[in-house]
Amino acid sequence: MGRTARVILAAGMILLMTAGPALAQQDRAPVIDLTDFITVDAVAQWADRNGDGIPDIPREGAEGDIPVGIAGIWDDAIGALTAEEFLLRVDPEGTGFDLEAEGAYLLGPCGGAAISYDAAGDSLDAAVDLGDGRPPIDVYGERKFTAGNPFKVDSGGTVLYFGFTLPAPGLTGDAFHDHRWEMVIMGVSADDGGDPNPRDKNRNAGIMELGDLLPFQFQAKVKAQGVFVDGWGNRELPAYTADDVEAVFAGHTVCFGEGWVQFVGDQYPLFTAPGALATALALAGFSGILFNARPALSWRA
Repeated sequence: MGRTARVILAAGMILLMTAGPALAQQDRAPVIDLTDFITVDAVAQWADRNGDGIPDIPREGAEGDIPVGIAGIWDDAIGALTAEEFLLRVDPEGTGFDLEAEGAYLLGPCGGAAISYDAAGDSLDAAVDLGDGRPPIDVYGERKFTAGNPFKVDSGGTVLYFGFTLPAPGLTGDAFHDHRWEMVIMGVSADDGGDPNPRDKNRNAGIMELGDLLPFQFQAKVKAQGVFVDGWGNRELPAYTADDVEAVFAGHTVCFGEGWVQFVGDQYPLFTAPGALATALALAGFSGILFNARPALSWRA
């Protein structure tokens, strides 16, 4: 049984990233206790091995098995299977991303957390948004997803995430229904999907094993965004930006996030231009796995 089926973390969205445990800062006291977000029973197995205030993935054989998640009914489970299909989804100009804006932008009745790990399962970074209208922060209380403090992800490692929905005008209760969502990285549609959600689920947690999914490693500091639209149904989402997302989806409750992510890899150089990143992904034998749906656990809380 792989790590995907053994462990999961209730830690959020999203939308949607220097190798090794470089964030260990024993001189700073964490203000966020991430063990509060771990949903498996064996919380004690999630020890902070590298002293950075972030619990690390248990070693092989640790307790805490969970069921494998299920994709949403409208999730893209196939994606782009060829380099040509991949390039059709790429906007080489990065339209819709203001690269001069160094901060993160969030709106909507949602929040959560995300934790990234290197290939050895040691923590690399974490971000938490409490859904209280304040910017997302790291475990030390500093603003996260900014250009100066991006969310760091090892392209050969793992990302665990948790998201929740809050009550809001326009929603039936505190859950999204007939919703559509997508994650975009510098114009590359990384993942998309949706679900009718007839059981009013308002919590979602999942895991992305990038080391198993990506056939290569790379480095890139990019801007990413994600949107979650209530009542949109199984229709394609129109073009939108951080400046007009509320107008484009007027009449629908929206959760939207945009921020900086730093991918870390051991083999490929740092790419700064969206076109160069897209070309590198295609030439490296990209097989469409980045587009495939990420099965997740959802529940009502």
